[in-house]
Amino acid sequence: MTSMQPITAKPGSVTMEVTLDQIAESADFKFRADGIDATHKADLASTIRNTGAPLDPVLLWRAGPGEIGASGKLILLDGAHRLAAYRAVKWSQPIPAIVLVGTDRRDALGAALRANAKRTRGLSQAERMDAAWRLVREPVPRRYKVREIAAWADVARATVDNMRARFRVMQEEGIEITGSWARDRRTRDDANDAGLGQMTDAQRKAEIGKLAGDIRELLDRRKHPERPILREQQAIWEAIGEALGDNALKQMLDYLLGGEEEANEWLELARSGGDEAAEDVEDDDPDPQF
Repeated sequence: MTSMQPITAKPGSVTMEVTLDQIAESADFKFRADGIDATHKADLASTIRNTGAPLDPVLLWRAGPGEIGASGKLILLDGAHRLAAYRAVKWSQPIPAIVLVGTDRRDALGAALRANAKRTRGLSQAERMDAAWRLVREPVPRRYKVREIAAWADVARATVDNMRARFRVMQEEGIEITGSWARDRRTRDDANDAGLGQMTDAQRKAEIGKLAGDIRELLDRRKHPERPILREQQAIWEAIGEALGDNALKQMLDYLLGGEEEANEWLELARSGGDEAAEDVEDDDPDPQF
């Protein structure tokens, strides 16, 4: 275990690097009822692959000698999705961590709740793609480098290369740019085949809103109490996957994530790592939250 430069350590904590196998998980310190979200895990894993660097520090607690069955262990307080993402990419290096020391169970529980109760909202995958697409097109005196856009927007360098190539084609052929990479990456023939060329942007947005409303209505368990299966989130995901089929699911991810390579990688990351129960987890069957 090696020391690091301080990151944001509070009094009673130290910043260090730890290996994944040094971290123990306990159901006593978990406040999320629905466990690991595969989408968020895949997004974080994609970030690790794109940057080759570790994520923000996880929050750990070094249990004191008075803690029965936990003395001396490094208990995870915040960072379950980061931990799952590291496992998904088979990360083997130490990761940054902030470790609470000299803290009792009462304060450790409070720290875990505070960390998990923060209301944060980063850019979605589609928004990151659009941001990268914008920088590719931005008419600045010093053109953005591929590695800069990839790092700042957290997308693959190959994606930025594809965007640059597409931008040249659109300029040469006089194709109107919408600003949405998911739409601009499609050729005119693709858009017309999908019926996109027959609607205005406002009409398309309105129709998407109606369709989204229909789907929410269908899956709302409060409006369909006679269907208890709607209380099980994983069953809903499985039903949607079965209804779409693997091919349509990949096409949807291709559209949302900006390319076939990204879609295949995201699927791989979502389905791998982090799903296996850690040896130290005391309860790996939480009640679903809907």
